Amino acid sequence: MSGKGDTASHQSTTRSCEYCRTRKVRCDTQRPSCGSCFRQNRKCVYVFQPRKARPTLAMLEELRTENARLCAMIQRMGGMRSPDAGSNVADALQADDSQSLIQQQQRQQQVSHPASGELEVASSVIGEVQPSASQNQADSGGISHELFDSTDRSNDASMPGEARTNEGGPATVESTPDVSPYLWTDEKGKVNAFGPSSALQSRPNTARQEDRVVSVHMQNALLANAVISRQNEHKLRELVSLDGVPIDLAIHLLDLHWNRQHHTFLLTYRPAIMRDILRGGRFASKLLINAIFACASKFSQRAAVMDDPQNPSTAGGRFFRRCDELMEEKQLLLTPSIPTIAGLLLLGSSYIAKGSTSKGWMLTGSALRMIFDLGLHLDHKITDENAEEVEMYRRVFWGAFICDKLQSLYLGRPVGIRLRDAYVSHELNDHLEENELWAPYIDPSIPEDRLRLGSAPQGLIYSVSYFQQICLLFKIVDRIIDIFYVVGATPAEAQASLKGIDNALEKWEADLPGFIRLDPISATLEGGRIPAPNMLALHILYHAVIILLHRPLVAEGHLNWATTVPATSWKRCSVAARNITSLAIAYQSRYTLRAAPYLIAYGLYVASTIHVRNTAAAPNPTGDHSVLLAWSLRCLRDLSVPNPGVSHLTSIIEKLMVTKGVEIAADPTSGPEAAPNAASEHIAGLHCEYASAVRFDSGVQSTSLSIGEAEFDWSNWHESFEDDVLFGFMGWQSYQLGDSAPQPMGGTTSCLDPFESPVMQ
Repeated sequence: MSGKGDTASHQSTTRSCEYCRTRKVRCDTQRPSCGSCFRQNRKCVYVFQPRKARPTLAMLEELRTENARLCAMIQRMGGMRSPDAGSNVADALQADDSQSLIQQQQRQQQVSHPASGELEVASSVIGEVQPSASQNQADSGGISHELFDSTDRSNDASMPGEARTNEGGPATVESTPDVSPYLWTDEKGKVNAFGPSSALQSRPNTARQEDRVVSVHMQNALLANAVISRQNEHKLRELVSLDGVPIDLAIHLLDLHWNRQHHTFLLTYRPAIMRDILRGGRFASKLLINAIFACASKFSQRAAVMDDPQNPSTAGGRFFRRCDELMEEKQLLLTPSIPTIAGLLLLGSSYIAKGSTSKGWMLTGSALRMIFDLGLHLDHKITDENAEEVEMYRRVFWGAFICDKLQSLYLGRPVGIRLRDAYVSHELNDHLEENELWAPYIDPSIPEDRLRLGSAPQGLIYSVSYFQQICLLFKIVDRIIDIFYVVGATPAEAQASLKGIDNALEKWEADLPGFIRLDPISATLEGGRIPAPNMLALHILYHAVIILLHRPLVAEGHLNWATTVPATSWKRCSVAARNITSLAIAYQSRYTLRAAPYLIAYGLYVASTIHVRNTAAAPNPTGDHSVLLAWSLRCLRDLSVPNPGVSHLTSIIEKLMVTKGVEIAADPTSGPEAAPNAASEHIAGLHCEYASAVRFDSGVQSTSLSIGEAEFDWSNWHESFEDDVLFGFMGWQSYQLGDSAPQPMGGTTSCLDPFESPVMQ
């Protein structure tokens, strides 16, 4: 009985062999081999499988309910117009349906549940449609999202491109297309865009955690490569010239670049460039080298770099013209490459500093387009073979990101790289420049430099840490520009965002490593610790950003309150302006501003707009604020030697002084604080009044506030900032300095010039 029953069961559950079942052909079920397998001389295999349990009516009903819920969720996704909407849907579903998800997990233990796969696909769709700030920062290599957190999140604005809902006004959303109709999911749940011709890019996959951790041996390899390259740099002296430039002058300009300008953005990767100059490699093109020469010439005192030895503003003219020739002859603007991007960014920044705003803007814009064309805005997985290239990609991208934001501030024009488009880590793996001793560059042809600057190292340069911190700071700057200065900025949105961004700035400063943190008061004291120039520039920029954040809220007719002006914001501006001037004087007293970057001039200009108004409101016209204003103007005039465009900033402040009826000594050297060191001691004493930190509180409302000697009647405040704007103060300029037509280069070339190689172009 049992044997017959087993045979019947086998016949009922196994009606064909495995081959016939796979091919979907009729099988005669003969044993041990069916007719088809016997004729083909093929092994016949019967697989016995138990009958699958059929789902119950209750299970089917639950599946129908789950399917309806998912369809409703997808319909809501179709109406989303901002990334935050996807987050709201996901959060609501997770909160409202937590019980159903628990029940679903229990059912999965009994039977395979098709709706679970649909839920995973839908969740991935939400994740792909929502390019949130936290995901952006995860893709960029662990950039801390805590910088944008605040205690009161209801008043904290979202990142650029996200929905920004304010308690004081309606939500404003940047216009973004509905991407849900253009997305599809494959059988693995991966979201893709329609076809290869789709204009919508699929969001880059989040790198796995283990991929973000670079192995120690890879970092050591980059470090060893950098050391070897540095040791081989002396071989440059065996050459005769570089693209027609005598090797002595070429090395002089390269040394100037690596000593000062390079540490501002880390835009150029020294090991690869110096190595490829010798080898004729692809990372050291003629355009990049001549761009370095042109930009470093303004820091040189040699007559050979000037068209007119009596006019320092003509420094680098021959190299600027050579760059124009190369771009025209080689059509470099049509062939993107890493050295071309770096060269264009250097030239763009230099033209802006010279006052040639249109040309600088156009060259920088071309570099930004090349970055997207080459995909440098996407992070690349690091391997042993591409570690050096990825290191260059990151430096070039973030250097371009910073240049883009600075030029947006200078010219008042839209940014080219939005933070939401950045998926690149700012973590560098070559740390050679982190622990290098830094000393001022001393021109061997000018012995007076050694007496004036000294040759002893001043301390570690900390370039890698500086690079990471300035990247974080400019992420906040990007947010300030988007909320406070673009067309369509509203008072309600600005006021709701103020506290969150102010907290982010305070947290940025509080989280600085101890070796980067700097007290402006101690920096002005004789014998106090004065860090390397790049660190002073970083802190000057930080205090300028504070003014950039708070000053719009006290401007008449812009973003200020309808009934009362936030007096605390003005005090924050006054403290920040005082700190900027103090740090600039410390810079001048130790290093001189002859080789300072243009961004320090921007900080001094921002501070001077505050000093002028405080001086005008002070009862004593020769008081503390007058001293601060006088020294700020002196520093601006010193900066105008290497950066002719700074003279425009000085003229704006001088016109503002006339408007406000402010008169000061033509030069602070006529007073008792004649020398920068004496001025530092004097201004350090002025800091005592502002030693305690001032924290913004939106609840503070005062009709009268005393700031040092300046007293303002806030109830009758009608102050306009139209004559000294912070965003777009250079936008009107059209004059072109150094844009003369290309002229043929004289002199002969040598076979010992590596740029004679056809690879170098």
